[in-house]
Amino acid sequence: MAENNILISTHNPVTGPRHLGHYFGAMKSLVECQHDYETIVVLDDLLAHFMYPKERPYIQNRTFYVVQDFINSGFDAEKHTICLTSQLHRYFMEHLLYYSSVVDVAYCNHLYENSFLGSLKSYQRKELGIGNYPSVVEWLYPQIGISSITLGLKADYFQGGEEIIGYIYIMDEIVEKLNQKYGLQVAVPGYVPSKKGYVNGIDGKYMIQANCLFLSEAEPDLHQKVHQIQDKKVFIEWYESMHMEDKAADLSARPLQVNDKIDMANALLEELRPHRENKMTNGQIIEVLKKGNERAKELFSETAEELREVFYLPKL
Repeated sequence: MAENNILISTHNPVTGPRHLGHYFGAMKSLVECQHDYETIVVLDDLLAHFMYPKERPYIQNRTFYVVQDFINSGFDAEKHTICLTSQLHRYFMEHLLYYSSVVDVAYCNHLYENSFLGSLKSYQRKELGIGNYPSVVEWLYPQIGISSITLGLKADYFQGGEEIIGYIYIMDEIVEKLNQKYGLQVAVPGYVPSKKGYVNGIDGKYMIQANCLFLSEAEPDLHQKVHQIQDKKVFIEWYESMHMEDKAADLSARPLQVNDKIDMANALLEELRPHRENKMTNGQIIEVLKKGNERAKELFSETAEELREVFYLPKL
């Protein structure tokens, strides 16, 4: 794989600071393979603005935490790109227009009905601050927005945990019809899986905010959470995610002991040290995003020119 191949990794920053589920499920693997590609991290904060309107006053602050967490995980923002959809909407919305023209209404509706938002009850929609019925933006953007952004950024590869695999199939649908209708040669990005698609939380269940361990967890809180864990499978997963297969294999052959919890806490404290010690200012984060947004604009502009030609639209 040549270094100039573009790899896209997309993330929803609405919950703010990342936890081990995000880290082991996508971020660590991305950092480990970033220099094999031109790597672009896309934080889709625009989705949060429309889908979680009650959270709008807090979204920028949460997004900035996510940028910092990526950099503290080892992502090289000097050589690669982090960008926000809220700062690029004028560029990729043009792509959304073109790609949505080849997506069937029935297909989009199927995607919506099987999405998080499509499964919400009326009271849940009210709690989020959205209407009883989906807006056009809610119906369209979450279904094909990320796919449009990824194709618009000329992605050769698409990276992440198991929750984003579905976007590959959506891109396949768009690309197949776009190529058939307009004679283009657009390719579907190859999927680059993480070492672990997901990991379980401190209660042995799929990790979410309620049962997570944050990357910037204070040392006393980290110890406390680790000592709550009763299921050794959690430790085995975490050790494997940290490439400590020998420790995972040793633990799999015997019962979990108190010393194992101490060892895990110490391993995590070392693994996550940058998240506790390295703090960026808002000014530094803004500079990182400014640079990233410029690169994204270049790529969106390149792909838009080809699309305008096949749609017989004038050059801008």
